[in-house]
Amino acid sequence: MKSRFTPISLGLVAMVFSLFIYSYLFTDLLVGAIGVAILVYLVYRRLDFRSLVGSFDPVLRRTVLEDVVHRLSPVSVKVEVSGMENVSVQGVEKVPDKFDLHSGDTLMDGVPRRDHPIMKRYSLIPLERGHFRIPPLDLKLKDSRGLFETDMSLDGDTQLFVRPSREEIRLAHLMGKRKQFEITGPANRRHTRTFRADFRTIRDYIPGDRFRDIDWKAASRLTKLMTREYELETNLPTMLLLDTSLSMRELIRRRSKLDHAIALALQIAIVMDDHHHPVGLITFDENRVIEHFSPGKNHIDDIVLSIFKLPNPIVTTGYPGPPPSSGIEGAGEGTGFLSSVGPFLVNAKKMGLTRDRATGIFQAVREIDSHEETGLLLVVVTDLETNPGSIMKALQLAMKRKHRVVLVSPFSWPYHLTRQDLNPELLEKVYEDYQRKQSMISGLRANGIRVIEIGSREKGENVLSGLRRLSQ
Repeated sequence: MKSRFTPISLGLVAMVFSLFIYSYLFTDLLVGAIGVAILVYLVYRRLDFRSLVGSFDPVLRRTVLEDVVHRLSPVSVKVEVSGMENVSVQGVEKVPDKFDLHSGDTLMDGVPRRDHPIMKRYSLIPLERGHFRIPPLDLKLKDSRGLFETDMSLDGDTQLFVRPSREEIRLAHLMGKRKQFEITGPANRRHTRTFRADFRTIRDYIPGDRFRDIDWKAASRLTKLMTREYELETNLPTMLLLDTSLSMRELIRRRSKLDHAIALALQIAIVMDDHHHPVGLITFDENRVIEHFSPGKNHIDDIVLSIFKLPNPIVTTGYPGPPPSSGIEGAGEGTGFLSSVGPFLVNAKKMGLTRDRATGIFQAVREIDSHEETGLLLVVVTDLETNPGSIMKALQLAMKRKHRVVLVSPFSWPYHLTRQDLNPELLEKVYEDYQRKQSMISGLRANGIRVIEIGSREKGENVLSGLRRLSQ
């Protein structure tokens, strides 16, 4: 590491030159000797500082005091810098992107010793969820006289995993206590639970009826076996299908459709679990399935944790407009060889692979078909902008397998536009996007798929009310 002169040492060097000039002009040997002495002292101090820096081995300990970090909740960070040599250090802890300094001091200044390290504590407020890393600590090393300095960087490799805010989770549990979510339907798999059986009528006994349903009082009175019939209400297992494609992850003014979808998915999963509906989760992107949790086989905490780990939003500018007409993102007309064969490079060993089937949504439905039983309630959260043709075919396949499908779809334009952005050209693009999406929604509804359209600020309570109404 190269050492630099500080303003103090530069001033001493200027003074030495002044003394030499004065000694030469006025033949004053004493003044010249003083200048030589100061110059020798500076050389000695620089060599000594280089030796100290060469043997200086500081240790950075950075600790996040909270076990779980939530968005918009303060997180405390403790920093310690210790060393063996008598070297003064000065530096400032950098605040990561998407974080604000809440309280405390991030200035590191002093002499770090092994028994008395420099210690600071401060708190940050994360503004977005996801994975973040605290930047390395850049230190400026100075000798004890403040004559020379050099730079050093210490990397504590401190990772911050920011989860959704406590308010979103609290709201979900609160809705679970206030709202009843009962879905009636046939019990098509072993995870379905009967929670109420209302008496309906008495009929003649049919071989195969359960022994405990025989009404013995009526049988003794009528001298023939009679069977009681009940109207059963059952809880259907629910599978959440969450789209994490690039169009869902677009971040504009600290908002993205994916963050909104995550909040809705958390609330739906927790409310359904609170009312004893087995909940599963499948997350997918443009081309593949990311994770798959079967209803009734995984704890709700595992599902919530998987939702926490979804990819971070990406920053884009402007209104994206309608997506490409192709079934694969980024594959427009006339893009040549790659647009034709690219989809077949994904999971190419599977039989019957076409462009519309080499997508995340179709692979998700295929996994449900292979690993789950029929009769699920499928709640698909997607903006219908990535692989629209594949979405239609995948959901049609789900309907053929006797699943109930409810699609929750956010629009793009409320996330991107403000009143200041509006102009005739942009409004025309928004209108074209709206017409295209309405046409696709009409096709979905014509195939028996229920659709809930939401805006950028739609609350989970309203979505759950619509989900309850459409899933009957």
